[in-house]
Amino acid sequence: MTLRQSILAWGALFITILIWGSYLVSTRAAMTQNLGAFDVGFLRSFPAAVAMLPFILKRGLKPKGASWLDVAIIGGLGGTLFTVLLASGFRFAPTVDGGLFTPSMLPVFVAAITIGVLGSNYRISQFVGIALVVIGALAVGGFEAISNAQNGAWRGHLLFLCASCCWASYTVRFNWASLDPVDGAILLLGWSAIAFAVGLLIFGTTLTSLPAPILSLQLFQGFMAGFVANFTYLYAIRALGSAIAAAAAAMVPTIGAIGGWMFLAEPISMAKWVGIAIVAVGVALASGAIKKAAD
Repeated sequence: MTLRQSILAWGALFITILIWGSYLVSTRAAMTQNLGAFDVGFLRSFPAAVAMLPFILKRGLKPKGASWLDVAIIGGLGGTLFTVLLASGFRFAPTVDGGLFTPSMLPVFVAAITIGVLGSNYRISQFVGIALVVIGALAVGGFEAISNAQNGAWRGHLLFLCASCCWASYTVRFNWASLDPVDGAILLLGWSAIAFAVGLLIFGTTLTSLPAPILSLQLFQGFMAGFVANFTYLYAIRALGSAIAAAAAAMVPTIGAIGGWMFLAEPISMAKWVGIAIVAVGVALASGAIKKAAD
């Protein structure tokens, strides 16, 4: 790999992690502005679906080789229900909790699905990582439930866990489906954009009450998270390998926590910093990144 290629690859990975972290912050900010979950979902899916429109027109909303089960799991669970659950969780819990209970728990649910349904084998180090993720998340959740039971953050934690399970289902299904990344993006973004548009027609919307600058910022974030991050992450995987890319995902809760502190004035307790550290190590182990890097 040349120096230029290396810089581009690491730059793409850095951009991906920043977008993922800022996605948590902007979603939390949107929910504090009295938007509904379908409003947030529309803001997240519609700009990216518009960017994907040339591919949708060429391949269709149901690309060749995609089944209706793919549509249901990737577009329904991964695109629509995931966003609704994540946004709803931010009504009760801060940004740092969303990072700890959603992207960080992804390897745990992926392992549960692949082992329970597909019978895949995991190494001892990956089981150790999964245990650390669970310990870190439960420690934070348990501490929050005991010390701040009245604020109802535990409700957000449960919604975040359900969102992570939807994300894991989509991940596993995509890995097993005979689809390329563009087809997967069409199913994820195209169908969720339709679902959220229909939801707004049925349940109404408060988007018209948003000031234009905030609305523009949310639409831009939807484009970055839904469209740009998909391609920067795939580029980073091809150039640097899945091990490094997977390990970098452990930084998302930290980026989200710092963003919530800087832009939303959300405090971060020492207990949550400890939980973030434990979970970060666990994610790196559970993904197999540390073992692959050592081989």
